[in-house]
Amino acid sequence: MLFKTLAYLLLIIIILSKPEATFQYAYEGLYQWAAKMVPTLFPFMMISSVMVYSGADLELGHMLSCILKRVYKYSSFGLYAIFMGFFCGFPMGAKVVSDLYEKEKISKSEADTLLAFCNNIGPAYFMGIIIPILHACGYDNTLPFLFGMYGIPAIYGMVYGMVRSSQHTNTQSSDRIQNASDTPKLSLAATLKKSCIDNTQSLIVLGGYITFANAFRILLDFVPLSVNSKNVLSSFLEIIGGVQSIYTTTLIPQQKIFWIMTALCFGGVSCILQTSSFLEKSGLSISHYLKHKLITTLISAIYYFLIIQFV
Repeated sequence: MLFKTLAYLLLIIIILSKPEATFQYAYEGLYQWAAKMVPTLFPFMMISSVMVYSGADLELGHMLSCILKRVYKYSSFGLYAIFMGFFCGFPMGAKVVSDLYEKEKISKSEADTLLAFCNNIGPAYFMGIIIPILHACGYDNTLPFLFGMYGIPAIYGMVYGMVRSSQHTNTQSSDRIQNASDTPKLSLAATLKKSCIDNTQSLIVLGGYITFANAFRILLDFVPLSVNSKNVLSSFLEIIGGVQSIYTTTLIPQQKIFWIMTALCFGGVSCILQTSSFLEKSGLSISHYLKHKLITTLISAIYYFLIIQFV
């Protein structure tokens, strides 16, 4: 307890020693959230929420089950979580899995397996922000980078699901909750209002984590490293501002893209904090999530190194 108290006091002293720099870092995080994250994610999150409240999530689970169940050894609700995780991006993947487990629609084993691969950077952010950076760095063919970002986790989830399929003892229980007519329906006006309120609250929390994590880039100012090295490390602290920091370095384009893509696969400490807030509520393990996130990041880093070197 004494160590934690001293650590907190040290952080306060560091912030007070450079208040202007801390303000600037926090402002950059807040700006990235307001200028890029909100307009990129909010419409997408609204559509996703309307699907949930209208019962389209159950129908989508049925549809995905018909197509993917032979490949992905998960329940229909598990397949729905995979779709939402890949299509909406973090932290929606963790939120959907946490909600499904909390409502006893999937087993703990299935929830842990899903968390291993379905909480990634959203395609809306990737296409809106990362692809222009790839083009600016001279990479017109973005398909290899798209595969690294989404194909590698998808294959990892496929293999990992097959390995643990014998442990998914409760997946059939989730298939009993399949009839969308059993779910109370809201009117369109009520659905839009509830979706707007819920997603606005989620985005505010997201902005808080981004601003908080970005502010603590101030810690890197006390580390005797080059500016380029500090900018790369900052991307593993908070990904939104970190991507821009890497892009503005004097590194050659190949090195910029390697570190940007690797940091995106990891998601940053900010992403981990956001994910933990959902998992803690349902009692799922953040350490399990982090272990597999590190494994997929390592695999992706090797893949991107080879792509940049030889393609």
